[in-house]
Amino acid sequence: MPAVPAAPRAWLTPAMRRRLIPLVVVPVLALVVACGGSTEDAGGGATSPSTTAGDVSGVPSTAVAEPAGPVEGVDLEGIRMEDLTGGGEVDLASSLDAPPDTPVLAFFWAPFCSTCRSEAPVLEDLAAEAPGGLRVVGVGALDDLAAAREFRTDTAVRSFPLLWSADTASWSAFDVPAQPYLLLIRDGRVEQRWPGGASADEIRAAVAA
Repeated sequence: MPAVPAAPRAWLTPAMRRRLIPLVVVPVLALVVACGGSTEDAGGGATSPSTTAGDVSGVPSTAVAEPAGPVEGVDLEGIRMEDLTGGGEVDLASSLDAPPDTPVLAFFWAPFCSTCRSEAPVLEDLAAEAPGGLRVVGVGALDDLAAAREFRTDTAVRSFPLLWSADTASWSAFDVPAQPYLLLIRDGRVEQRWPGGASADEIRAAVAA
């Protein structure tokens, strides 16, 4: 029986070696690419697996985005209310949105609130006057729709949107504990809070400040 060569190199001819090189190199390169290793591109530069936006050193960002809306730090997403003045249902966020430098006065009220009933006509006059471009928005809650409509009829509000919802999600979003309550909002920030309401002169002074 002829002896078996001690090493493959002793019996591989040069032509056989040339045919074996691609069979070994190609699978190794495929394994490197599949495992995320870098390879040379056509221009000779190194390429690496792509990362998504916000990815730092291959680790996805875990930052939580701020709530989007017209007021900084206040999440109004999904809060919809009845518009007793204009009719239909509207988004609270859209109703409170305003151009730059335009002050918005949010009036938090309830149908059964006697103080709110006396304050609504004052705000009606302010809304018609619009000092400094002031916009007034009523944000009502509690009781029922019939009582809310009666409130609007009794107070004759027509110069600003008088919104209402049976739940208090709109109040909770602004940390409003009770009614009446006024907020002055400008350029996405709450500038002034008036628990219990405010006079027309106090509101005008705050708008002009």
